[in-house]
Amino acid sequence: MKGIAFHEAKTHGTTSFPYIVYKGDIPQFNNSFPLHWHDETEFIFVTEGCGIITVQSDRYEVSTGDIIVIPPQTVHAIDRKANCAMKYFNILFSLSMLDSADDICHKKFFEPLYRNELTFDFYIENGKDLNKLLVPHITRLIENRRELCQNGELLIKSELFAILHHLIAYAKPNTEYNNMDLSNYDKLKKLLLYVRDHYGEHISVKTAADICAYSESHFMKIFKQMTGQSFTEYLVNFRLNIAANALALSSDRIIDIAYDCGFGNLSYFSRAFLHKYGISPSQYRKNTTLEE
Repeated sequence: MKGIAFHEAKTHGTTSFPYIVYKGDIPQFNNSFPLHWHDETEFIFVTEGCGIITVQSDRYEVSTGDIIVIPPQTVHAIDRKANCAMKYFNILFSLSMLDSADDICHKKFFEPLYRNELTFDFYIENGKDLNKLLVPHITRLIENRRELCQNGELLIKSELFAILHHLIAYAKPNTEYNNMDLSNYDKLKKLLLYVRDHYGEHISVKTAADICAYSESHFMKIFKQMTGQSFTEYLVNFRLNIAANALALSSDRIIDIAYDCGFGNLSYFSRAFLHKYGISPSQYRKNTTLEE
């Protein structure tokens, strides 16, 4: 269970062509993906149902047809919305495959992106003008996701260039981003890695604040600003996600799963699980077993 990746260091696609399309299905494939980040740009396209996607401190309730844009190194998460399933596609690619330092596009478009001088909306709602422009290109990428055949790379690059063209056309000067933001997110990433490796242990607010080199009060304020939730809420939800996966994939006793995931009190675990998933841990295990 400790293989959950916060920083996805693996290459998405191949080294020579860093591009790939994944199919997602919550809760069929997984209940959620906790806060994490990777070096690639990502587009998430919801094809059915509804869910919750968090990008930095912004929390979006997404549904069919919505698009989420996630820039490189941006902390984000995907969660299940109560009583709602969600099917979606993730398109991940490295900007380097489209960029050339000798190209005029590098200076005009890519440099401002790398320097965070431009910003665009993470959430592009179904029916909005930009959404209508992007959907045909995203759809073609999804339809051709298994056909990296002769000249397939040219088709993929052409669609990615078209998407970036529309995004940049709707972009605005970024007046809020600064070096302090970058420093805060670097510290947040360090804390997320610690939680991944120690979620079964007692992790106090003081411990978390020390890892980030903040006072407790400043840490609580900064964490809320950066993620949209308190550290305690994040830690409980992370542990519940691990527990849900264990209930579905193992035959371990519920009490053992609760303790292994950092819940020292079975009653509290059951109440928190019921609040998050709408059913008890035992019923959740029964339902996932039946689905299999």
